[in-house]
Amino acid sequence: MKVVVIHQSRTGNTRRAAELIGGAVEAAGNSAVVRSASNLDYKELAQADLVFVGTWVDGLILFGHRPGDLARVRRIPPLWDKQVAAFMTHAVNPGDAADKLAAVLVERGARVLDARSLHRRHLEEEVPAFVEGVLTGVDV
Repeated sequence: MKVVVIHQSRTGNTRRAAELIGGAVEAAGNSAVVRSASNLDYKELAQADLVFVGTWVDGLILFGHRPGDLARVRRIPPLWDKQVAAFMTHAVNPGDAADKLAAVLVERGARVLDARSLHRRHLEEEVPAFVEGVLTGVDV
């Protein structure tokens, strides 16, 4: 299976999550490429069986949670009927930001399999279970 992991990172946490996701995908026997949202390869994206899209949680500690830099996420080409997993990184409280990211991806034509926010200090522990859950739900 061909997988593309797209990330938009401000401090490096989401990039690190994307790299861990790519590694977990490869450890499961699939091919993976990790790309910044500003450095996409459209041919890779078109050929992908599964796409992970990630950004960070923006907002205040207790309210106003939303995906960071949605403008850049919306510049990703339409993902018509692509299987997609949304991921975010957060420091304290993610609120419902992952669901908001999933909704944006659905607007862009994606078939979202899962949406999850990963704590920036627990990426190594949280990423493998996230990837395993996503991979079991993929139609190939």
